[in-house]
Amino acid sequence: MKLRKGTFAAAIAVSLAVGGAPAMGSDAHAKRQKVFVVCKHGCQYRSVHKALDAVNKGSNSLIRIRPGTYNEGVTLVGHRYDGLSFVGTSENPRRAVFEGRGAKLNGDSHEVAQNAIDATNVDGLKIKNLWARNFETNGFFVHADNGTTNCKGFLMKNDLASFNRSYGLFAKRCIGGRITRSAGWGHGDSAIYIGETPPQKNPKWTQIDHDVAYENVLGYSGTNSKYVNIHHSEFFNNGAGVVPNTLDSERFEPNADGRIHHNAIFWNNFNYYLPDSPVETVSGGLGPGGLYNYPTGIGVVLFGSDGWTVKDNRIFGNFMWGTASFSDPFNSGHDAVNERNRFIDNKMSRGGTDKNRFDFFNDGSGKGNCFSGNSSSRFDVTATATHSQAFLYPTCPAPASAGTGTDAGDGVLLTSGQVGELSKYVTASPPCKQQDSWVEHAHPPFKGLTPIDTKDFGDCS
Repeated sequence: MKLRKGTFAAAIAVSLAVGGAPAMGSDAHAKRQKVFVVCKHGCQYRSVHKALDAVNKGSNSLIRIRPGTYNEGVTLVGHRYDGLSFVGTSENPRRAVFEGRGAKLNGDSHEVAQNAIDATNVDGLKIKNLWARNFETNGFFVHADNGTTNCKGFLMKNDLASFNRSYGLFAKRCIGGRITRSAGWGHGDSAIYIGETPPQKNPKWTQIDHDVAYENVLGYSGTNSKYVNIHHSEFFNNGAGVVPNTLDSERFEPNADGRIHHNAIFWNNFNYYLPDSPVETVSGGLGPGGLYNYPTGIGVVLFGSDGWTVKDNRIFGNFMWGTASFSDPFNSGHDAVNERNRFIDNKMSRGGTDKNRFDFFNDGSGKGNCFSGNSSSRFDVTATATHSQAFLYPTCPAPASAGTGTDAGDGVLLTSGQVGELSKYVTASPPCKQQDSWVEHAHPPFKGLTPIDTKDFGDCS
């Protein structure tokens, strides 16, 4: 897939606006490390995998990657590599590129590379100043083996990920870590993903900050993620912006205890279901038989989420809902309950100049969900709702009388109430017809960006 002209420039402009120019690592620390320099000509190592083969101990090793395009993917497994750094030598990550088209894994001419960097059971891995694009599965991927906690404290900084088939910047079963000052676009699932966070008595939080995600199916996705702090970032022109979720397909249900604050979440109206979309979803649908499609036109989606705080964000120009929170009654253990989520002090709809169709949607399930101090509160209460607005959208703290207390929300599935409206939306056939429910309008200028809903991706039929 090709990156459309001007898109990268827009991402960098926003990245600089939210975080400033990224800094390189400490030169003093680099001098204490054994440095393996990779370049296309004139270096001891002409490929990243050859440099990786030479590493004996990650904690005192730095792989410096000079400008160039590297058609390869590398894998590293085990604590031998703890503390290893992959660092592009230029502060401009466009100059050191892992290219997925035609990429081979670890120099094997017969095996296609699925990911740019794939690290299993490695603590303290650092990936900086690099670009991963066009890989069959993911860009940069750090994770632990199933049932272990052997991925602690990773760092992805000043990285780019684009048009990888599934995820861009991806961490799974990790404890702590940070993705910062990075950008991702063109993914069939999400640009940034934190998943299967192991439960912890004294949690190590994962920081997602000063990042940019656009033109993805989802900007951020976190299946069964916990202790995630998403802040000072921008999520725009995605199908949906920020989507913590609970699914039976992953371990450590539910997704819980997260924070989404001081972000700009806007214009998430990417109808990637249209025939000429440059991005195709990898999802075959959710629920029984894949009946339910990912929703579009939404800023924040809390799907089966427990104990998230959404506070002090700017959320505007999303043609369906600014935020949407709901349970999954089909979850096998009834773990995906919409409860204890707070929506506080958000600046919604840009002072009325760039409205969400509705600022808030809540299905009425669970207990403890509440809404207070938001600059605009266009609550979606359907005509067939069986409960009052006070029951569906209580102020904080929520009274015991609000919410059903279970994963069954207001109304009858597929037929009426809040749940009926949601079901009708996510079962639209074909899925591109979700946009029939949107309330569209022109967007006032914002940071020189172009709304994706002005692009022509063909007709929905």
